[in-house]
Amino acid sequence: MRKMLLLLLLAPPAFAYNEAIHVLITRTALPDARMLEPATQQDLDAFRALFWRNGMKTPDFARRYPTVESFDAWAFKEFLMLDPAARVHGIDQYDDQAMQRGELLALASRWPDDDWRNRNRYLRDPRTHQVVQASDGSPMPYDPATLDFGGLSGPTSQGHAHYGIIDGPLSDDPEVLKKDPRRFAVPPTAHAYGPEFVQLYTDLSALAAENGSDWLAATFAGAAFHHLEDVCNQIHTVQVGIYEFFESAYLQSKLRDLQTLGGLLGERRSLKQIGLRLIANHHLLSEDLFARRHQGAPQSDPLLQPKPSALLLTKEIIDISSQEAPQVYRLAWTFSAKALRDGVRGHEYESNKDDPERYVDASKVDAMNRFTELEERGLGRAVAALRLWNNQTPGDARHDPVPELIAYHAAAAKRRAGYVPAGQEALAIAWGYPAAAAALLLVGLALFIRSRLSKRS
Repeated sequence: MRKMLLLLLLAPPAFAYNEAIHVLITRTALPDARMLEPATQQDLDAFRALFWRNGMKTPDFARRYPTVESFDAWAFKEFLMLDPAARVHGIDQYDDQAMQRGELLALASRWPDDDWRNRNRYLRDPRTHQVVQASDGSPMPYDPATLDFGGLSGPTSQGHAHYGIIDGPLSDDPEVLKKDPRRFAVPPTAHAYGPEFVQLYTDLSALAAENGSDWLAATFAGAAFHHLEDVCNQIHTVQVGIYEFFESAYLQSKLRDLQTLGGLLGERRSLKQIGLRLIANHHLLSEDLFARRHQGAPQSDPLLQPKPSALLLTKEIIDISSQEAPQVYRLAWTFSAKALRDGVRGHEYESNKDDPERYVDASKVDAMNRFTELEERGLGRAVAALRLWNNQTPGDARHDPVPELIAYHAAAAKRRAGYVPAGQEALAIAWGYPAAAAALLLVGLALFIRSRLSKRS
């Protein structure tokens, strides 16, 4: 059973709130009419040099980047756990215009999705910047742990940075998925880096503010908001979702094998293929449906309390959101149209293209109302979180991210040393099905002949 769940664990959708919702939350939480001038290339270079000078206090950082020239924009992005080949706001030059601080915060809160900074985390040659190949010729991940939440490329490859799951203990026991989905993970050591990115961007924002760069401070603050808002969306705080997805995918894959005689009379569908579609369909449907139905400005959640750091605030939200996540998924499973629940012949939902109202059962009014209530609760939590962040940042003592980043890169190198490429999934004909069918035919034929002979005698 655990092996089957491992097969089901796939690349979950990596987007939390869509970009419009990110902007709505930030605009609602922190309007600010002060005009800011965009950062110049000189500003970007000066900020990177400032980060380097602070980093030199850590011996391992000094050995890694002995000169400021060795710490160029590429190295800076890689050190920050980003794709160094991406063009990242706050590190690379953009043709920005002067704008109000509140508008900059709102736009910056969507930029981590827009500029693809968390996607395609390949290991690259430090000299040529070419992608390093694994033993089978496929691209080598910079950190194999990122694959616990998505693929190596494409939209799902940013999942590791946009999810947040509770601290351990976690388990890959199917019974845990049944009873407490937020504590289920494959492997049990899986870790999502949403909280770390909130703290990291908070640190960068504080450093930029100390250096007098209001534009960069707001840019990094908006990035912190993005990841903070992500974990307010409940379904981004569980790795797989609910047991019902696995159960249905398993039954559908077996039924497909029966119908096709194990692939002899048609293409087989694996547990992983069907499970991926079921999870993605309901994940994306829930986000688009809420974006369509939400109206007005979200109300701040008065129950959320301040925490000593951005990291602890994020973890507190994950603890709350993860308790609601299974309910959100189960409600979506309840009101979704049959076409989305069929992982073989059904519809593959496309976000921002399909009309979510066409893929719900309109008779499930109560389930949809409860779903909307939960989603609104998450939205209010996000508004409250941003205001708490704004009131307590940078705080009395600025957090230094360098030692933790050094430790992360060392751990990623160890994980690469043990990395074994998964290879492509191949579905051969399951000869047991046609063999069983043939055996049944032979038994039936034998019984028929015996019946005919007994009648003659």
